[in-house]
Formats: sequence, C-alpha cells, structure tokens
Amino acid sequence: MFAGVGGFRAGLTRVGGFQCVGHCEIDKYAEASYRAIHDIREEERYYPDARAIDPDELPPFDLLCGGFPCQAFSNAGKRRGFADARGTLFFEIARLVEARRPAYLLLENVPGLLTHDQGRTFAVILSALDDLGYHVEWTVLNSANFHVPQSRKRLFFICYLDPRCAGKILPVFGTDGKALIQILGGPQGSRVYDPEGIACTQTAGAGGVGGKTGLYLVPPAAPFVDLSAGAPQRTDKARCLTARYGQTTLSTHPRERSGVLLIKEATKKGWKAAYPGDTVDLGYAGSNTRRGRVGRDIAHTLETSSIQGIVERGGRIRRLMPRECFRLQGFEDGQIDKILAITSDAQAYKQAGNGVTVNVIEAIGRRIKAVDEALRKEDAAA
Repeated sequence: MFAGVGGFRAGLTRVGGFQCVGHCEIDKYAEASYRAIHDIREEERYYPDARAIDPDELPPFDLLCGGFPCQAFSNAGKRRGFADARGTLFFEIARLVEARRPAYLLLENVPGLLTHDQGRTFAVILSALDDLGYHVEWTVLNSANFHVPQSRKRLFFICYLDPRCAGKILPVFGTDGKALIQILGGPQGSRVYDPEGIACTQTAGAGGVGGKTGLYLVPPAAPFVDLSAGAPQRTDKARCLTARYGQTTLSTHPRERSGVLLIKEATKKGWKAAYPGDTVDLGYAGSNTRRGRVGRDIAHTLETSSIQGIVERGGRIRRLMPRECFRLQGFEDGQIDKILAITSDAQAYKQAGNGVTVNVIEAIGRRIKAVDEALRKEDAAA
C-alpha cells in the first residue's frame, strides 16, 4: 500500500522468502520507478488508487505493508490530521484488512503521529486496529542505526493476529544489532559490556570511569580502529594523532579537517562549525529561529525537495545529488541507475524523500520471517 518506489519490497527481497502479490501507488512517476527496479511478475496486481480497491478481488496475502501518507501528521507540515484527505487513507488500509485479515501488518509513519491532537489521533488508529482483532506494538527507529548515514526517525507498527508473536518481533536494534550484553555487574559507570551489543544510553553527566555509560571490552588482537580507508576497520596498529583547531582527533587523510564554515543557527553562540563531510540544512537560510542545521558526518532527514548540502574541501557547499539521497535510503546503485535513467532530478528527490529506508525494512522483515517460521514449526509439531 502506498508503495512509492518500493522501499518495503526492496527490504523484504533482501531478506528472502517473501513474494509480492500486488502493490498500490497513485503517483505515475513513482510507479514508473517502482517497475524499473523490481521484478514484476505477470500475475501481480497493480492498484493506482487505494480508495478504489475491491477487497474481494485481492489475491491471498499474509503480510500487508504500508507507509500511509504522513504529511497530515508531520511536524514539517500543517498537521491537519484527519481533516486532511491524506490523513484518512489509513482507513483504506483498515477497510482492506477487515475484509482479508492478513496475519501481519507492517505500517510506517512519522513520529509526529504519536503527539498529533494531543495523542487522540494515535488513539483512534490503535482503537481501529484493536477492533479488527490485531495485537499492536510500535516503536520509533532511526535509520542512522541501520548502517546508513541519515538521521531519519520513523514510527513503525507491527500488528499480528496470533498472540504468540508478542514481544518477538520488536524491539529491533539494527541489521546486525544485539541487545545490551552485560559481562560484569557493578555500579553505573563500572559495568562491563560486550562490544557486540548495543551501547547503553548516554547520560547528561558523562565523565569519569566509563563516561557513566559502562566499559566495553576491546578485542586484544585489534584494539584500534582505522578510519582512513572509508569504512572503519579494526587493526593492531594505531595511526598518528594530530591536533587541529584545538581538538585532538585521529588523522584520517581522506577527510582531513582543512577548513571550517560557521553556519548561522538560533543558539546562544549563534553559529555552529561545519567541516568537510558535514551536511548543512539549506532551508530558510535567513531564518533567525532555525537550529540543528549542521549534521556531523550524517545527513538530516531527507525531504521531498533537496534542501541539504554537503561541505566540501575549500569551504564549498553543494546540494546532495539524487543518487546520494537514494543511497541514504539504502537503495543499491544498480537500482538507482534505473531510476535516474527514467526520471527527472525533481522527481528523484521527491521519491527518495517519500520513501522508507530499505535497511530498516530488511531488519524488521528478518524478525517477522523468523517468528513466522517458528510458529509454523510449532503448529506442525502440535
């Protein structure tokens, strides 16, 4: 549902074991991109308008995915909620689910849905899903935790009919993540954790032993991290330290700090330093109320227009290119090539900004698949 260029499908395809039986997308340009990058089987159904779908004509399916339009709830919009026609499209999902009752629902929206109309909008959605007989769990996931350098927080719903699924799909910690693994106990700041697990929450009073977050074991065979070759790599050799702009940092030749830009922000200091490789929010450049413009080695949340730039050597800021935006959403270069071959830059920016991050869907899909396979084995053995 509301497939866009197919971020849900791309993520589930990576998992394997999922087969798409149909999709719905009203935007003709997004639909063209969807068909360009996915292997559409002849028997698959296509529905241009969710409101016109006859549930009796749908093929059998076990999982319904949908990123129902978020503009009505987003902090970046007017937040008119159900008063916006786009905000009511959730009920088209509910209409189809009521008729076909798939085993699972995977839904996505903006975190602003949680607080819209003082939480009443979210309560209406939860009530509707409960009335349909679904158990509902939800969480906010940040794409930055799934191996893409984009800070993009999105709300995900996991809905299921079988109560045995409770607590087995969520939480999701990352594509390769594990829960926090404590090796040695003790007071806060002195506990020892396995580095294979996620980090515990940083505290405002960090400092001292373990930065008040705990200590992490370092593999003795490779205690250092080399950042000079692109992706971080463990090594047994330390690189030299260099002092620049009063701060001691690891020297990384491809990203040498050779210049600084002062970007205007609505903070007490009035600006924030941006270095080569950092991103800058280019929207409302003359505003005196904007803050958080600079992303330190990470992109801000992609929107449907290109308002982000990246600082290059010599202090030049350029816009992120469409290819870079799709990469920040986890799409592969082969897929991006096919999209850019048939669509304009303006449409490409829109499609990337409207999409879901493929890596996040892949991580959730792996959990759904594992839980479903376990339940089927349990039923077969009963």
